[in-house]
Amino acid sequence: MEVDHINKIRSSVKALIIHDHHVLTIKKGNEEKIKYVIPGGGQEFNETLSDAVIRECLEELGEQVKVGPLLWVREFISKNHVENQKDEDRIHIVEHIFEAFIEKVPKHFQPLSPDSTQLEIEWLPIDRLSDYNYYPKEIIPLIKEMSHSKDSKITYVGDIN
Repeated sequence: MEVDHINKIRSSVKALIIHDHHVLTIKKGNEEKIKYVIPGGGQEFNETLSDAVIRECLEELGEQVKVGPLLWVREFISKNHVENQKDEDRIHIVEHIFEAFIEKVPKHFQPLSPDSTQLEIEWLPIDRLSDYNYYPKEIIPLIKEMSHSKDSKITYVGDIN
C-alpha cells in the first residue's frame, strides 16, 4: 500500500535545553545557508511525545535527557510561509516544544544518528539569539522571557515560521 503524504499532519517534538544562559542548538545547512534549531524531530507511531524527545536527543546529541514540561505548541503550515510551493511539497507540522535537561553537560557531544544536514552542536547565548539565523525567530522572545521568569502564559503560539 502506498502512503499518501499529501494532506497529512506531522507531529514533531523539540527539546529546549538551557545551561548557563545559553540554548543548545543544532547548526544545520550548507555553504549557502546556515540555520540554528533546537534538537528534535518527528514523533513515531506508538511513541509518546516525551519518548520522542528522549530518542531525538540521543540521535542528535548522543545524550540522555530528562524531559520537563511542555512549553509551547507551534504549527508550521508551509503554504502560509513558502511561496510558489507545489501542492505535493506542502507540509503541516504540529511541533511540541518541551523543556529538557542534561544532567552532566559534556565537553563534546557524540551524536548517535545525526540528521544529514546537521553540522555542529552549539550553545548560543540567549541574549544574542537574534544575532544568529535561529529558527523559528518568533520563539526568541519566549525563550528570553522564560529564561528570566519561569511562568510563561502562552502555550499555543500558532502558525509561525
